[in-house]
Amino acid sequence: MFSLLSILIHIINSIFSGIYTSQFLKEKYNRKIIIIFWTIVYFVVQVLIFDIIHSQYSFNNMTGAIINILLLIGMQLLFFCRDASSQLFVCFSFAAGKEIVKYVVSVLNVVLGALLGNWVEAFVMQGKIVTNSQVVVISNMMVYALSFASAIFYALILGIYLLLIHKNYVRKEYPLRVQENVFLILPSIVAICISITLKMLIVIVENGMTTLVYDSVPETLFWIPVICVLLLGAVIANVILFQNVVQYHEENRKRTLLENQVLQMQKEVQEIQDIYTDMRGLRHDLRGHINNIMQYVKKYNNADEEELNGYIRNMEKTVSRLDFGYQSGNPITDIILQQKKLDAERVGVAFSVDFHYPKKLKIDVYDVGVILNNALENAIEAASLLETDKYVSLQSYVKGNLFFIEVENNFTGELTVNKESCLPESRKVNKKYHGMGLINIQRCARKYRGDMDIVIATSEQGQQIFNLTVMLNGKHVGA
Repeated sequence: MFSLLSILIHIINSIFSGIYTSQFLKEKYNRKIIIIFWTIVYFVVQVLIFDIIHSQYSFNNMTGAIINILLLIGMQLLFFCRDASSQLFVCFSFAAGKEIVKYVVSVLNVVLGALLGNWVEAFVMQGKIVTNSQVVVISNMMVYALSFASAIFYALILGIYLLLIHKNYVRKEYPLRVQENVFLILPSIVAICISITLKMLIVIVENGMTTLVYDSVPETLFWIPVICVLLLGAVIANVILFQNVVQYHEENRKRTLLENQVLQMQKEVQEIQDIYTDMRGLRHDLRGHINNIMQYVKKYNNADEEELNGYIRNMEKTVSRLDFGYQSGNPITDIILQQKKLDAERVGVAFSVDFHYPKKLKIDVYDVGVILNNALENAIEAASLLETDKYVSLQSYVKGNLFFIEVENNFTGELTVNKESCLPESRKVNKKYHGMGLINIQRCARKYRGDMDIVIATSEQGQQIFNLTVMLNGKHVGA
């Protein structure tokens, strides 16, 4: 009923399935505890179903495969949070791997068994083994050696297969649609079906005698492992292809968002520049008119001078609002800074600016605008979550042909780094449509053969500080 190899295979399956599943699904409890309990429960259930029950009530290969899938799904529902699309992929990819690897190991077992059998036979012929007890001892040693060698080989191939899937399946948080899920699990389903077919073909019953196909068709010792390796490769290649497609669409989406952002700014630039020029002219003219009115009133009606002076001062304040508080050297950046200052004031964030647009460098104001918009929006949003002493500071400086933009803010909470982009993720609920700011900043920087650097530090007061530095090369513009 029990064999050493089957017990070793059950142990390997129990350990590997728990670790593999935890890399895709979110645990309900502590990860280490879950893996330990998963291993114990999965091992006991495997022995109970596939060794004890199967020996008394035999079921066919298709039933065994279905039981495998249902067992994995049941274990996932017990120990992990519900995620139907990821659960199906994990179940089918693991079940396909362990079923296919068994046939590679079976070929190894046959080859090693034949070699060890020839070795024992040679010793018998040479008279080195002369008693039945010696034959029994040597045979038992061979069984143990074959079992451990096969188990090690099984663990090695299965481990490599699962590791390659885990490494290449980068976007584990990506929400799978139905057709995408079908695309992902289809090769695994094909592999499981082929494994069932192989199981029926390998064992041949003729005239009441059970033989292996390896004995009657020796070529299968080569072709079965080749087919199995190709099937495993197909599952892995399908994962790589899917991830590349997801990344391609994600890159296109990000590029489109950035292009739309720049195009929108380009459409508004001319209007903004005209409005900016008109406002400065209007401010100058109105101050001249106010001065003329004041002189006229002083000349002809001194009695109401104090009241009129107060009225005119209010007019001057109103006129002052027509001008911007920042003179950065470009009307576009002036407007952006003014808008962000108002945004910061609305949420009680102190906003300090020491920014000057580098007119002498070949840097497009649209790209600078994208950087300022995204960096300051993220900084103000992060700082606004603090209770007190919240601030955002902006600085810029030029070193030779290099233009540096530095944005710093304090924040609270933890930052999660995206494994694919190596950038902090958005803390908003719908990450698919948020968290693009830093990626757009990085794109603009790399367009000018530059890059950005993020430093997380702690201030003397114990606050967390986020510092973003963007470097642009004003002489080199990328495609």
